[in-house]
Amino acid sequence: MDAAPHSPHHSRNALAQFSQLGFERRELAKGCLLSTPTVRRDQVFIVHSGRLRVYLAGENRELSLSFLEPGDIYTTHTPTYVEAVAPSTLLLMETAAFARKLASDPSITPVMMRVLGRLLANAVNLVEDLAFREVPARLARFLLGLADRRGIVTDEGWLIPLDLGMEDIASLLGTTRQTVSLLINQWTREGVLQRQGRRRLLVRSLAALAERCPDPAA
Repeated sequence: MDAAPHSPHHSRNALAQFSQLGFERRELAKGCLLSTPTVRRDQVFIVHSGRLRVYLAGENRELSLSFLEPGDIYTTHTPTYVEAVAPSTLLLMETAAFARKLASDPSITPVMMRVLGRLLANAVNLVEDLAFREVPARLARFLLGLADRRGIVTDEGWLIPLDLGMEDIASLLGTTRQTVSLLINQWTREGVLQRQGRRRLLVRSLAALAERCPDPAA
């Protein structure tokens, strides 16, 4: 359920393509809500810069579905909250106008489907984890996913980036920041992980990490 890796070249190409279609540019400050389940406009937007969080919220709990990065495309016409978690620049267009553009230029469809597919996969994984896995297994699976998608092999193990803060990771996993920090510290003491500054972790053994997230069907 991690934020998917983004190719800078791919994102630049997508943004250059979209910028020619007549999108309106909008700046969002950190913490600004672009849309909510009760107050929303029927718009499509592309993240030009910054980061946004797509999440569900109940009375006492929030569940993050995904984080949107530069080059990602999404719509405000969903029963979710969309919040800027960093100063962000968006390109927006009314959905009806975007549909007309899409019909005339189907080459942008793969970009849209890539992001929507990732959001759906994140939502399915979140439901599966909450239903069948305890928090340690959720965190282990999250870190294994990062290692698989973005890990760098070194002599000591797999070096993985932590682009999201502890609070964001906790929200993706349906738990608390304190629980995530305690588990990472515990696994560090056990030699499974090693901190490499504030934004990187070294996974010393993928097998040892995998033991912490057994298949719930097994």
